[in-house]
Amino acid sequence: AMTLETTIAFAAVFFLLAVSPGAGLAAILSRALGGGPKAGLAVTTGLILGDFIFIGIAMIGLSAVASAMGPMFQVVKYAGAAYLIWLGYKALTSRDVPVEIAAQASTALWRDVALGLVVTMGNPKPILFYGALLPTFLDMTTIGLTDFLIMAGVITAISYPVYGVYIALVERSRRLLASPRAVRRLNQATGVMLIGSGI
Repeated sequence: AMTLETTIAFAAVFFLLAVSPGAGLAAILSRALGGGPKAGLAVTTGLILGDFIFIGIAMIGLSAVASAMGPMFQVVKYAGAAYLIWLGYKALTSRDVPVEIAAQASTALWRDVALGLVVTMGNPKPILFYGALLPTFLDMTTIGLTDFLIMAGVITAISYPVYGVYIALVERSRRLLASPRAVRRLNQATGVMLIGSGI
């Protein structure tokens, strides 16, 4: 089961991922510009639901693998750690490409939720990320519903405030994310945290 220490560590990694530029943030800001704060928060809800699905898939799959492999599951854990270090390296060496945000016409809120869900589910990286991250925090042979609820709570508690700040300062955020220097700093922070998690 997750301890206070592993919960805090998971929260720290997820926080940096949430503030990092990416397709999800661009979708949120696009809809916030086109449809207002409610639209941006609806897209955020869709992103969060997508994360819940990916965590569930990763937990069930890794639990089955851990039970089947027994002590050999250490191989999966080391492979996951190596993947996190690789992601960190890629973040540190990535080009500082500004996030392009285009205003879009207003739509129904349920469509904005669906947009957030599609953006997340259309990206295979989250399942790889959670698959690599979870074994570093949890004993996958004893993982349970409580662990899922804790992680879901952390994701929700971080996503809404982080994206809410971006939405509230959407015009300033647009200028910030159009700055290669700001993108570089976010990439550096994310890279260091991912490498630290892997180690």
